[in-house]
Amino acid sequence: MTDAESMPAFRGSIDKLISKISEARGLDLGLYRRAYVERRIAARLRTLGLSSYRQYSDLLDADPDEYQRLFNTITINVTEFYRDRAMWDVLQRNVLREIVARKRAGRSKTIRIWSAGCATGEEPYSAAMMLLDVLGAHAGEFLMSVTASDLDPEALAYAERGVYDDGKRKRIPPGYQVRFTRRFGTSQFEIMPEVRRLVRFQRLSLFDPAPYRVMDLILCRNVFIYFDREQQARVLDNFMTSMTRGGYLVLGRSEKLSPDVAGRLEIIDGRERVYRKPAGP
Repeated sequence: MTDAESMPAFRGSIDKLISKISEARGLDLGLYRRAYVERRIAARLRTLGLSSYRQYSDLLDADPDEYQRLFNTITINVTEFYRDRAMWDVLQRNVLREIVARKRAGRSKTIRIWSAGCATGEEPYSAAMMLLDVLGAHAGEFLMSVTASDLDPEALAYAERGVYDDGKRKRIPPGYQVRFTRRFGTSQFEIMPEVRRLVRFQRLSLFDPAPYRVMDLILCRNVFIYFDREQQARVLDNFMTSMTRGGYLVLGRSEKLSPDVAGRLEIIDGRERVYRKPAGP
C-alpha cells in the first residue's frame, strides 16, 4: 500500500494549510518529505476529530498553542545517551583519538563538534563526555566546544537544563556515570558542570546556509529519514562547507549518502555510517 492509499481523505487544500503554517510561524514544512508531512498533519486531525484542513486552519486561529503541538508531532524527538553503542565505540577509537592526535601534531588546539538535530540533548552531552574522557589529563590544553542545534525550542529548553529521569542514566557507561553525572532530587540526575560548559544549544534549520565553519566532527543521526534526496543533498552541501579538511560526518545506521555526495567523502566505517572529508584540497 502506498502512502497516498493509506492516507485518510480530508476536505480542502493541504497546500493552503502548509502556507498558513509557514507564514504564521516560519516553519517551512516543504523541508520535509511531503508524504511524511501529510501523515503527521493527518495524525493531528484524527486526534482532534476534524475532517477538513479548513477546520484545522480555523482551530489554529482559535488556539495558537496548537502550532506547538503540531510542531512536536512533526519533529519527533527520539534519542538517548550513547544510542547505538557500536557507533560510539567507533567514534572513540577511530575518530576522536585521531582528531586529538592530529591537533597535537599541528598548531591548533581547538576541537569543534556539531550535534545537528540534537533533540533533548543526550547526543551532544554524550559526545562531550567522551571527548573529555579521550583527552583525560590533557583536557586543559584544548579549547573544546560542542554545538547542539535543533528546530524544537521546547526540546532545546529541556536539553539546556541538563536534568534527566533516572531511567536514562543506565545508558551511560558506569565510569561516566560516576565522573560526569550526579543526583538531582529523588528520581533524576544532572549532567556535571564540566560537561555542560562545553555544550551550546541553538535553534537552527539545517537548510539555512552553513552557519558554522571548521567543524572537526558533525553528528547528524536519524534526521535524514525525514528528508527526500534533494533535501538531503542540500543539507550535505552545508555539512561539507562546515567541516574542516579531515573532518568527520556521522549519519544514522539506516541512512545512506546519495551517490554524488558519497564520492566526495572517505568511508571510515560503512556499517556505522562514519565518513571523513578528505584532508587535501
